[in-house]
Amino acid sequence: MDERSQQSTADTPQARALADRQTVERVLAGDTEAFAELLQRHQSAVYTHLWRMVRRPEDAMDLAQETFVKAFKYLAHYNPRWAFKTWLMTIATNTAINFIQKRRLQTVSLEEVAEPVVEPARHDAKDLKPALLAALARLPEKARAMFNLRYQEELSLAEIGAVLGESLANVKVTLHRARRFLKAELEQEL
Repeated sequence: MDERSQQSTADTPQARALADRQTVERVLAGDTEAFAELLQRHQSAVYTHLWRMVRRPEDAMDLAQETFVKAFKYLAHYNPRWAFKTWLMTIATNTAINFIQKRRLQTVSLEEVAEPVVEPARHDAKDLKPALLAALARLPEKARAMFNLRYQEELSLAEIGAVLGESLANVKVTLHRARRFLKAELEQEL
């Protein structure tokens, strides 16, 4: 087996999930230093997901730290039949939703993301990004979380249901409504 085959085998979702479970077992067995491996493996995905939820880098960083503190604290409650990443994203999503609800802050204002459009009659891809970000910010927190988990983190519908404690049917309906809402917002904006 050549190096590229070994790397691709080791980089499958199943291999990563197995590595996570083994690392969790080491931490629970007393090797608390091994938690740094989990942090290293997942910090980028957690931060990115949180940033998409709250749209402020400093808040996303604080929430990521809070997520990992909670994960360490409650690691004994992790159920290995679920992917560790799914469990971790559940903590991150709930942490972000609680933060947003407590602070009742507008996660993204149009002024923060809008770039001036030179020709209103012509729309290209760079015109869509600010409008899409603004429309995403107007989605309810759970719908935004579902949208981000599906289209940015590429979780399956079942995994999203597990992360948010929602039925598969509710995930499907919420995502359908979110896409319909975003389409209408973008059509109106552009």
